[in-house]
Amino acid sequence: MNPTHAVRSIARNPYLALLLLTGITLALCAWRSILPGSLDNPDRNAFQQRWTQGGVILLVRHMERCDRSSAPCLGAADGITARAAELAKGLGRAIAHYGLATTDIYSSPLTRTAQTADLMFEHSVARQDWLFTCKNDDLLGRIRQHKTARRNLVLVTHSECFDRLMDNLNKPEGETPEYGETLVLFDTGGRSPWVAGEIEVPDWAELARQPNAG
Repeated sequence: MNPTHAVRSIARNPYLALLLLTGITLALCAWRSILPGSLDNPDRNAFQQRWTQGGVILLVRHMERCDRSSAPCLGAADGITARAAELAKGLGRAIAHYGLATTDIYSSPLTRTAQTADLMFEHSVARQDWLFTCKNDDLLGRIRQHKTARRNLVLVTHSECFDRLMDNLNKPEGETPEYGETLVLFDTGGRSPWVAGEIEVPDWAELARQPNAG
């Protein structure tokens, strides 16, 4: 059928229009349901189970850059803003709420990522150059090298690394992640993890308040 004729047919038939709207809504709900940030109980439980098994990989973008903001700096001009410090701490507490006993944490060596990571976990986090040079690197390969079986992996890095990983996974790049946004992947035991979705900072705070997170 000619696409134009199909559109006209839908416009003339409210029942067809309703079916189309319902289909789109269900598709969006299905996508939302796989996101760990979803407020649906089964999804939270699934994320908790993966985390408990040590099968989660998190890429976290650093907090607000001071050199691109009019807000006061936390310290060095190439670091994050002072107002972002509490957000970093809150994000770290939310992740730690799930337990860090079986979690390895690394950050890019740049000031903004180092500050973010150290504030998140209240100690100096190990630096890894590949979390800064990922634009021209096999980021997926690096992740596989550092992902230990039955241990989660948290990487505090840059927006370019989000794009690089999606490229390594042969998936389309999404929008530039917000400051503090987290890309969530589930380890499948093979080379390519499953991209489960993204969680923004406010969603992490909501997850940490849930009673099923332990």
